Amino acid sequence: MEAKPDREPIIAGLLQEQPRQIATLLHDTTRLLRRRFDVEAKAYGLTLPQWKALGAIHRENDITQVALASALDIDAMTLSGILDRLEKRGLVERFVHPDDSRAKLTRLTAEGIEIVGVARHVGATVFGQAMEGLTPTDLAQLIEHLTRIRTNLSNFDQDNAEPGKAS
Repeated sequence: MEAKPDREPIIAGLLQEQPRQIATLLHDTTRLLRRRFDVEAKAYGLTLPQWKALGAIHRENDITQVALASALDIDAMTLSGILDRLEKRGLVERFVHPDDSRAKLTRLTAEGIEIVGVARHVGATVFGQAMEGLTPTDLAQLIEHLTRIRTNLSNFDQDNAEPGKAS
């Protein structure tokens, strides 16, 4: 078994209050962004998970439901409900995979593509407001630091994944 790096020196090097402040700020910021997007989505009769699904489908048209559930980090039953509602609204269509009759593919309709355009505009507006007062250098550093944290956590997840299971 490979020895894991000792993380204690990193924690010991931080002031005691910093880890709590960082965790709280990350959590609060994410919660506030989600709340803002949820409010904006409701103005269009959608939920935030539905908006996220539309965006993921737009990025990869004709995506399998398995791949979509993985991209959204949700289970298949939750995704099925989201897609049912989007399909009833005429925003997506589902069809059988031409090479695998067990798999279903999902694509946006013309109306779905239009809503994604609206969502992108709304997202840019919300992020613009959230990033107000930050310089381009500040934003580049923020991206760099958050990417590092995400990588650290992803590596930790992979190191601790159950054998035979994807993380």
